Amino acid sequence: MVAQALRRPAAAGEAMVLPAGFVAGLVVPIFATNERARRAVGLIGAPLAHACARAVQPALDPEALKAGAQAQAILGKAPRERVVKLCAALANAGIETVALKGLATAYALYPRPCLRLLPDADILVRPADLEGLVARLKAWGFASVIAPATVRRWGALTAASFAPVTPPDRRYLIDVHVAVDDAPASLGLTTEAVFARSRPLATPAGTLRVPAPEHAWCILALHAFRDFYEPRGLKSLVDAALLLAGRGAGLDWGLIERTARAGRFVRRAVFYRDLLAALGMACPRPFPGIGLGRVEHWLLARAAANFRSLARPCASDAIKLACEALLLDSPLETVRWNGRRLAGLVRPRSHALAGLPRV
Repeated sequence: MVAQALRRPAAAGEAMVLPAGFVAGLVVPIFATNERARRAVGLIGAPLAHACARAVQPALDPEALKAGAQAQAILGKAPRERVVKLCAALANAGIETVALKGLATAYALYPRPCLRLLPDADILVRPADLEGLVARLKAWGFASVIAPATVRRWGALTAASFAPVTPPDRRYLIDVHVAVDDAPASLGLTTEAVFARSRPLATPAGTLRVPAPEHAWCILALHAFRDFYEPRGLKSLVDAALLLAGRGAGLDWGLIERTARAGRFVRRAVFYRDLLAALGMACPRPFPGIGLGRVEHWLLARAAANFRSLARPCASDAIKLACEALLLDSPLETVRWNGRRLAGLVRPRSHALAGLPRV
């Protein structure tokens, strides 16, 4: 099944193997109509959409996706491998990195990295290495990318990462993180803990360090909340399906629980656990005895239905505020979250990487 497919190289043209529950709970509904399938292509990329379509009997002919999938796979190979080579060059300069999110899952979970859409690459560095990283990037001609469409009135809310950086040819984007998420989550899932449990992966472009599977699950849960469970997180749900199918039974769920409790993201972890179950991803149940309330169940059902239909690309401000109020472990965190917004209206915060030019 999936675990076997992930332990061996994929043959040319091999269809992607997905867990049966995930196929029935999410893939089949998404590819049931041409309209949904077209939306899925935009969200997860043509290569992964083509692989998913081959696993079901879709309304959209998989052959209609084949040419686009091949073209996107070819175009995405060089930028992805350049990021891996950059991480290797940084390691040679004494600056260790750990790949996060799509960059890590592309190599750790997928039979072929080209199946994972990579709009940008996320890397984690130690705060003590940030100055050295900036010096290297500046010497190599990198610049910060400040996109006007992404700038909020209150500025940046996060201190965990920075605006994307790009090389001189602008062929790829990298998000630099000094933590996987803001406090208090980073107090449980610390940068040092991620480095300590990370593991090296050999790739054709060089060695890449990726998080331990337990940390990968926590990162998926935290960033699904950051995305407000909107369809843009669809590709990460495929990551979760492959992680659970390949390693779910062997995950140290006790470590996941301890990490979530120390980082005070238990409610976000429980919501993610139940969302995965609603979408057909069977796994051992962490946090036994902890469930969701009636309103949280309504939010979960709404999110699951929207992932199946892809009808609402963005959550309303009311839904976003409800997610924060209901899923942050403490009301004080909700107050702090909105306090940063109010303070930012007076003095917006920039999260450009200091020391680099801007484009």
